[in-house]
Amino acid sequence: MTKIAWITDSMANFSQEEAARLGVDIVPIQLIVDGNGYSETKLSLEDLHRYMIDQKKEAKTSQPIFGDFIARYERLKEEGYDCAIAVHCSNGLSSTVKNSKAAAEAADFTVYTIDSHAALEAQQELVRIGKAAEAEGKSVEEIVALLEAWRDKKNFFMIIGNMETMRRGGRVSSGEMFLANILNIKPIITLDETGKVIPFKKARSLKKAYAEMVGELERCHAENGVKDNRVFVQTALAPNMQDDLVALIESKLPGLEVVRTRFCPSIAVHAGFETVGVLWLDA
Repeated sequence: MTKIAWITDSMANFSQEEAARLGVDIVPIQLIVDGNGYSETKLSLEDLHRYMIDQKKEAKTSQPIFGDFIARYERLKEEGYDCAIAVHCSNGLSSTVKNSKAAAEAADFTVYTIDSHAALEAQQELVRIGKAAEAEGKSVEEIVALLEAWRDKKNFFMIIGNMETMRRGGRVSSGEMFLANILNIKPIITLDETGKVIPFKKARSLKKAYAEMVGELERCHAENGVKDNRVFVQTALAPNMQDDLVALIESKLPGLEVVRTRFCPSIAVHAGFETVGVLWLDA
């Protein structure tokens, strides 16, 4: 029987407890704050907020440390694993996929690298689906094909909480930020089929932005169904926004299970702390 190791990165946003229960190894994204490097798994949203907002420090994200990647794959080979399945955040968000492949080659270890075309709970769900398929006795090739099919079922929408962080990251222009501020526009982003961030709509208020996102959820629920009848509602540090979005979903689709989660710090670096999003997989 093939001995498979499971790898993902910290943008999957697994808790340490669930990662340990599933038997998945987490490779941390790096956060660079005022020139100092931090592992994403070691820096809380509250700490990041203190650095960026209270202390006005610049922050950016970086891919996992390449040498650590190589060492991890060399260790797995020494431990007798035949191969690994690595489910990573979208190549449209980070170069982690490319680094994972390069590290596997450097370690001379067989790794089946999956670009999740997403992050967060969509990335988590792929790991859960893959682990369940492994438990059923499916081959590595069958598991990889299954994950590549499921990754196209993701749906993710997020209201940008801070246009200034998006401007500094080069994702919007100063003019776009100015117009958004004076017109009270709430930009909504989504992910395309390859996991690249693209604009979805611009709403003229938070209430309308919530309605746009929930409208998409209602449409997909009617057309495709929702996997496990479960939807995830995330925030960085805006619980009131999360409450409002959850209340709207529960009023429109009372049969759904709504799971409240928090964004990983790397999302807050680029989108700000007053963010809220909704994510689900089609059934």
